[in-house]
Amino acid sequence: MKRLFSNFGRLAAIVIFSYMSSNTSAQHQMDSVRSKFDRHRTQNPQEKLFIHTDQELYLTGETLWFKIYYVDGVLHQPSDISKVAYLEILGPDNRAVIQTKVAMKNGEGHGALFLPASISSGNYQLRAYTHWMKNFDPEFFFNKTISIINSFKKRDIQPEKSQKPNLITVQFFPEGGELVSGLRSKIGFRATNADGRGTVVSGIVLNAQNDTLLTFKPKKYGIGNFTFTPTEGSLYRAVVADTLGNLQSFSLPRPKSHGHVMEVRDSTSDLLVINVSADPQTVQSSPSIYYVIHARQIISSAGSREIGKGKTAILIPKRELKDGISHITIFDGNLNPVCERLYFKASEKKLSIKVKSSQSEYSIRRKVVLDISAQNDSAAIAGASLSVAVVKSDSLQGNLEGNIFNYLWLSSDLRGEVENPAYYMEVNSQEVTVAIDNLMLTHGWRRFSWTDVLSNNKKQPGFLPEYRGHLIRGTVVDKDDKPAAGIATYLSTPGKNIQLYTARSAANGEVQYEMKDFWGSKKIIVQTNLTQDSTFRVNVISPFADNYAPYKPPELTLDPSVSKSLLNRSIAMQVQDIYSGDRSIKFANMTIDSSSFYGKANETYFLDDYTRFTVMEEVMREYVPGVMVRKRRDGFHFLVLDNLRKRVFQDDPLILLDGMPVFDVDKIMEFDPLKVKKLEVITSRYYLGPFHFPGVVSYSTYPGDLAGFQLDPRSISMDYEGLQRQRVFYAPKYETEKQRESRLPDRRNLLFWAPDVRLDNEGNSQLEFFTSDLSGNYSIVVEGLSKTGYAGSTTGTFAVKEFNN
Repeated sequence: MKRLFSNFGRLAAIVIFSYMSSNTSAQHQMDSVRSKFDRHRTQNPQEKLFIHTDQELYLTGETLWFKIYYVDGVLHQPSDISKVAYLEILGPDNRAVIQTKVAMKNGEGHGALFLPASISSGNYQLRAYTHWMKNFDPEFFFNKTISIINSFKKRDIQPEKSQKPNLITVQFFPEGGELVSGLRSKIGFRATNADGRGTVVSGIVLNAQNDTLLTFKPKKYGIGNFTFTPTEGSLYRAVVADTLGNLQSFSLPRPKSHGHVMEVRDSTSDLLVINVSADPQTVQSSPSIYYVIHARQIISSAGSREIGKGKTAILIPKRELKDGISHITIFDGNLNPVCERLYFKASEKKLSIKVKSSQSEYSIRRKVVLDISAQNDSAAIAGASLSVAVVKSDSLQGNLEGNIFNYLWLSSDLRGEVENPAYYMEVNSQEVTVAIDNLMLTHGWRRFSWTDVLSNNKKQPGFLPEYRGHLIRGTVVDKDDKPAAGIATYLSTPGKNIQLYTARSAANGEVQYEMKDFWGSKKIIVQTNLTQDSTFRVNVISPFADNYAPYKPPELTLDPSVSKSLLNRSIAMQVQDIYSGDRSIKFANMTIDSSSFYGKANETYFLDDYTRFTVMEEVMREYVPGVMVRKRRDGFHFLVLDNLRKRVFQDDPLILLDGMPVFDVDKIMEFDPLKVKKLEVITSRYYLGPFHFPGVVSYSTYPGDLAGFQLDPRSISMDYEGLQRQRVFYAPKYETEKQRESRLPDRRNLLFWAPDVRLDNEGNSQLEFFTSDLSGNYSIVVEGLSKTGYAGSTTGTFAVKEFNN
């Protein structure tokens, strides 16, 4: 009997030890996943941009005004890492018709884009991104559709309706990612028309013997789901009919023989139920699974389960889930991801904004007072920044509404375009709950690869954040166009504000220059030391992304009934341009450091203070004692006196002409000194980036544009568009009767644009502007974001009528 109990005790100990070892191993695996996940998040921080535009539809000749909201991808709080945003307007072929670079500070920036008459009518894609965001899929970029009409082209005013074939596309998305023979699965589907919009269809699912297994219809925006169990070796297809009865056939995903499937059930209780199933062979090879649930790269839950009987259930309290979209990933015993699914939890971080005009109706040229308030507590509204647009509503513009909250918490984390995000976010009903779950089924997507996360290899980013300003990048190549490493390069922007940037090429030949106060269009000159590296040149790389999301705006169709509205708006735009064009183009004063990059020179000579010589050698010998001129067999040389060590440098200093390095002293000696206004000398060793120079000799011409100095043909000279200068929105004021009686016409349809509205400590702000000569209904759109990540928007209306108050 004692031996029996002894054997039983040993058996129990073995079982307990095995169980504890299994749990310890599982815990170790999960700790490893968490650690690697956190490391990946730290190394790959996510950024998001949201663009508030003053309108959705424009005419060529008008100006598009915009506000940039820049946030971190985790907490949606304003970020200050990247200092530059890139905006593009892309045509249907992804050809950029407009590109610009915009400065950002404290998580925001704003600017304007003039729409030239060279743009044809159509729907265009406005996209925006940072330099850092180019490391990731372009579907992470901000995208929105805007309409542009060229009213100067008659054929664009009343286009014939497109004769597109009535093609329907239906995509099928098994819950978790795969169908497995013998396992019941839910399949999401999305039906779209030729414009990529959701459409109404009806369909049936057939097996290989053409037996009808089930019927299905979408719930909302062409999206729905159905459930069925595939059998081993069978193939399935769906026959779909559109509203006209046209039939099309689509294949369902091929079922796998072995694997896992998952089912997420959003029960009415406080628990989220995740059912995982596997076929017997899969269970035998991997009797346990792991799961990770994360939202915006923050893990909210992780663990392991045994799946010995082919099924297991994971119960997650909903309060543990993060707001927004959660990614639920199932791994097998070897930590291979086998299923993934999205789940949405509504966010409470909504900035509740109210806007109200002082009157519901106004006469023309009268003051409008807007009261804006946020209804949240003080912590939520802290540091809130708002943007406000007031624009005429008509049959062209349609309904304007804000959507920053919907974008940050929904659209920005889903693949493809989400039709009418407000439907999913602003109504709480069972119908919406079903619709948003279908949306999660059909727009599944994550911002990373689990292979990259679990790998021990650190992937170096190809694009660095622009912490301090715009980065100009280039590649140094040799005469055979092969990358050259270790070559000293120089980038200058000739002008009165002398700036020079240096870089040594990396192993792949790449160089980059961090620009300072680089506003507007400027000429840049990029070169190597042509007296030493005469066979190398620098190719400047475009800073704009060259990859594109599979996003195509729907075709623009104009009903003939809008012809009158279009004509009136076109005339108003042209009249406004004629009578107030010059006054409406004003730029904000920019604070720019006007000092040269080398600071205050040791010696400064204004040549007009001396007798002017016509030969540079005489100028240098007579007036510049700090620089000794020597002529040797290979030509002239400058030797700068080192005042710190009381000696003479034996090598040529850095010689500059309007900030551009001149490496051949003979060239500067040939230059006409009558064109030179000022000469400065640094009489000590000067350090600039990775280089140092035995002094600096800097010449400044009167115009600051090199004054005809001949560039070496091997240097690269080009016009380069820097950061956009901030344009100020212009609107006339009618404070007095005399101003109201002015005979200058005022045909503005955009009455007001304010990209930088701040709330006071009580969450209030008041704005004032004046109506124009255009009567009609006007829409007010307000977008806002606080420092704590609360986002929100609101709209309002008022009317303008032709009567006197």
